[in-house]
Amino acid sequence: MDFSLLFGASAIVQTHLLFAVGAFLIGGIQLLLKKGTSLHKVLGRLWVVVMLIVSLTSFWIKKPMSSGIFLGFSVIHLLSVFVLVQLIRGVHFARVGNITGHQKIMTYMYIGGLIIAGAFTFYPGRLLHQVFVVPLLGV
Repeated sequence: MDFSLLFGASAIVQTHLLFAVGAFLIGGIQLLLKKGTSLHKVLGRLWVVVMLIVSLTSFWIKKPMSSGIFLGFSVIHLLSVFVLVQLIRGVHFARVGNITGHQKIMTYMYIGGLIIAGAFTFYPGRLLHQVFVVPLLGV
């Protein structure tokens, strides 16, 4: 693994990655723990803040599409907008007692916004592909 590439990345990319990993870990813990407890509520608030940071920092990461017709923005940025909207909805549902809606939104955001979107960061040519996959395959 070539972590020097991570250290050579911009501060915004490093911040985005750090908080994405944090969101992945906190969200995983949330899915495993008992719901409705004080710990669940504290970790849930923390997860929302971390996801806000992940989503917002993505708008300054345009390098993969910098020459595109959308001023560097890509389809993945639509996911960031979607996550921001869903965070608001998920928190609202929890506050008004719509626990089923809250659970669905937060679970789908974890799966789609972190696991699926995160998998695309390992696509050839992307930073995490260069850091983790290339050294393993020796390409």
